[in-house]
Amino acid sequence: MILVFGGTTEGRKVANMLDTVALPYFYSTKTNVAFTGKGTPIYGEMTTELLEAFCREHKITHIINASHPFAVQLHQMVANIALDILVLRFQRKFLPRTSHPLVFYVDSFEEALEFFKTNKYQSLLALSGVQTITKLKSYWQMYTAWFRILDRDSSRAIAAQSNFPVTNLIFGYPQSKTEEIELFRQIAPQVVFTKESGSNGKLEEKIQAALELDLPIVILKKPELSNRYIRLETEEELVERVTK
Repeated sequence: MILVFGGTTEGRKVANMLDTVALPYFYSTKTNVAFTGKGTPIYGEMTTELLEAFCREHKITHIINASHPFAVQLHQMVANIALDILVLRFQRKFLPRTSHPLVFYVDSFEEALEFFKTNKYQSLLALSGVQTITKLKSYWQMYTAWFRILDRDSSRAIAAQSNFPVTNLIFGYPQSKTEEIELFRQIAPQVVFTKESGSNGKLEEKIQAALELDLPIVILKKPELSNRYIRLETEEELVERVTK
């Protein structure tokens, strides 16, 4: 039996592939989301103990982690599982990092906040998701900030819990370069902040839109993965791993 951690475009690709080769699987997400695959959907956060118990009970032989690149706790939990299970990472593609005077990569939120402070930026457009509102709270309590988040109740609730002003929330997904330029012009921030989210997060479009308007853009680097993971980028590689 296979356990898939999904909730992403990559997760849906994995589910479709497993459906095609007729392999049974569980499809795990943090929250209850619509799922149309043939696998068994489950949801809710797991601890290491719960994960190991689940794997024993259901005789899991493979874990396919297709979750978001920044799901750090999940990545670490899966990598640290004390069972003889093949751990696979089905990941999105990442382009080489952009070298430009207006493009800055940081290793942490603390480094980003220090960068904003050093450069005296007094307005920020964050395209980094609702979970980063609390991480940047020390900034937006002092200066103007806008956050683009998904237009769903769970995201609104997280923003509300942080007491972030609802008038400065923008709802939607990453857009084309042209649409991002339009947003940047409308908001007119002094700096843009985002994550190294790869092609699915349209990182390149965000960078190019910022450069078109001579806006500095600060990018949080994607976290490093444990060496326990076998990294895969194509469905062909994945099929080979789960069927041999």
